[in-house]
Amino acid sequence: MYRHLITLASVALLAASAGAPATSFAASPSTPTASPGASASPGASASPGASASPGASASPGASASPAWRQAPVQASLTDLQLHLVVWTGARFIAAGSGTAGSTFLDSSDGLTWHRQAPLEGDTAVEGLAVGPAGVMAVGQRGTRAASWTSTDGLTWMAAPDAPSLRGVSRDTVSMRGVTAGASGWLAVGQEDAPCQVDCDSAALRALVWTSGDGLRWKREPRAQALANAAMTGVVRGGPGYVAVGRGSGVPATGGTSTIHAMVWTSADGRSWSALADQADFHPPQGTDQTFGAGMSAVATDGPRLVAVGSVATQDGPGSALAWWSSDGVTWAEGEGDRFLFGQLFSVTTAPGGFLATGPSGPDSCLGGIWGSSDGAAWLCLADDRSFAGFSAYAAAASPDVELVVGFGDPSGGSAAAVWLRNVR
Repeated sequence: MYRHLITLASVALLAASAGAPATSFAASPSTPTASPGASASPGASASPGASASPGASASPGASASPAWRQAPVQASLTDLQLHLVVWTGARFIAAGSGTAGSTFLDSSDGLTWHRQAPLEGDTAVEGLAVGPAGVMAVGQRGTRAASWTSTDGLTWMAAPDAPSLRGVSRDTVSMRGVTAGASGWLAVGQEDAPCQVDCDSAALRALVWTSGDGLRWKREPRAQALANAAMTGVVRGGPGYVAVGRGSGVPATGGTSTIHAMVWTSADGRSWSALADQADFHPPQGTDQTFGAGMSAVATDGPRLVAVGSVATQDGPGSALAWWSSDGVTWAEGEGDRFLFGQLFSVTTAPGGFLATGPSGPDSCLGGIWGSSDGAAWLCLADDRSFAGFSAYAAAASPDVELVVGFGDPSGGSAAAVWLRNVR
């Protein structure tokens, strides 16, 4: 729901991006500037709310070269929008939705894609992860949580319906993120009350499930740390596991929304603690304060954890947001080249650091792709005019290729699109 809310602002941005002139950037991530033509609101700065991270050096971030290229137009990418992608060690697996429903795609090189049979029923795939047992996909079917497991990303088995996947009465339950655990899988998500307007405030509680095989899920008991919140991403790291999302609390100084980013930690995946709220978990000054902020995804390269998110907005200035931590407990806000007016939905590890993505448009990072060597300083990697109209949703990397999936093109089309570049 949070992703859908903040996307409202991007519709106008992306519609205006077709044919937009390319924007160039010479400033380093430590001194980001708004894109030419962007009209910052009074008091807004080009790096809203960025704070110096404890002990972090201002890394120049990932290099903007080599050049990105788009995968050829092909039948498997028509009538479809891609939202997720992972690298299994043998192939890329993507998930998307279209006129025929939700489906998986696979590719060994990122250029040629095979579209698999659509999933049955009213389904949405919200999370993908790779582990020793294969590939795990999680999401929603109707009003209940759902999951699909595969040893190779080519043949899938759906988890059977069970009480642990359902909500109370008319509540909706969804799995939003998943990671390989110590002995199986761990998924996170949320339970929402029926809602038509301002649905971000309808989140009743964050949810956590564990499974040994990806088919039979145990939902962990309710806890105060999970109340009035939603978990959207999880990773194994820090003190054991780290989950991110959003929750309700007290507005920040000068703010109005109670919705803010949240981080939870767990040693075993069963008992969770919410970290104390802090100022940079809220919308930075100069951005829209109405709908709050949230974390959408988290990734780790081992020594460091990185989370990304956005300021939710419908008509005011939004912003992409990023945070980093060396232990999962103490977090600092990252600095971003052209974060203002942008969005971040996804983050992944890549050769040399991290890639983060989100549909952002010409007033921000045109192609919605940022890179960082350390999660503390971010550089726009996609400002060429060929990215006009592209909505970047997720990224993955093999040892040789970095790849971003989404949809859209300069002509205003909405077919799935894949961009990639060689890294060696």
